[in-house]
Amino acid sequence: MNIAVKNIAEPERTRLSPWVARLMLLIAAATWGGGYTFSKIALDAIQVQWMMAIRLTLGSLILVAVLWHRIRRTTISHMLIAGVLLGLSYWAAFIFQMEGLRTIEPGRNAFLTATYCVLVPFLVWLIAHRTPTIRNLVAAVVCLIGIGCISLPSSGFGLDFGMGDALTMVSALLFALNLVLEGLFAKKFDALILTVYEFIVAGMLFLVGAAIFEPFPKAASFTPAVSWSMVYLIVGSTLIAQTFQNAAFSKIPSTQGSIILCTESLFGVLGAIVLVHEHVNMQTALGFVLIFCAILLSELRTQPHNIPKAASISIDDGVVRHDGEVSHRQE
Repeated sequence: MNIAVKNIAEPERTRLSPWVARLMLLIAAATWGGGYTFSKIALDAIQVQWMMAIRLTLGSLILVAVLWHRIRRTTISHMLIAGVLLGLSYWAAFIFQMEGLRTIEPGRNAFLTATYCVLVPFLVWLIAHRTPTIRNLVAAVVCLIGIGCISLPSSGFGLDFGMGDALTMVSALLFALNLVLEGLFAKKFDALILTVYEFIVAGMLFLVGAAIFEPFPKAASFTPAVSWSMVYLIVGSTLIAQTFQNAAFSKIPSTQGSIILCTESLFGVLGAIVLVHEHVNMQTALGFVLIFCAILLSELRTQPHNIPKAASISIDDGVVRHDGEVSHRQE
């Protein structure tokens, strides 16, 4: 499916070399990958909704301060429905992902969450009636085999697929839905400002949910490890990585950039091994490799995409694009 609209004004281009842009994307992928482990550390001391409320509230305040000159030129009522739907799906996705992360390893959570890349074309099929390609179907089968390798025990019978894995897979589905909605709404609204509203709505939902259902975190919970983890999640995952992605995609083709961002799941398991000593056996490693291959199949394009001179927004094969850029899940 290719839905596109043109903006009158040509967007400003950042002065970056293509190699610097690629490095920025690699840093963004590594930062998001490391976020799984730091989220796990924070969740050991803070409840899910309080952690996300703090993260998104502070992140939103910083974004509002930086983008205030653009935000004040927009009308809130025009973006209200889009912001609420995006914020609601973003909130629900993180609820399931973080609850799943409570009971499974960060690397496992990272790879299962990354299956959203495979799920997006099928949601586009349901919402926009665009039939998935053979490549999408092959990617889905490879992904299922990879999940099977992770789920099957190395010895004995039964499945090693617990509630944490199921919650993480639900989060992947919700992240895919969030991405599809973002692509549809980005045809009409400024994508960056839309992200700000999305964060604000999700942050408010987390704050309300935390106040009602979770005890207020104690000061003693914010140990140095937890505090630095929160700083990493707010500054690194929420602000720096997203800014790097937005800037880098103005200089390199989306097909190259999307493949670089796929390494997020690899950095996720690497960070878990280094920081919390997560153990990965050969069968689980094979499952990770198959899931990564499925992600690559979903992201690779058989035809080159030229970046147009005027700004355009589209959904191509289920991947959201803005002015030739791929919009991935904001961590």
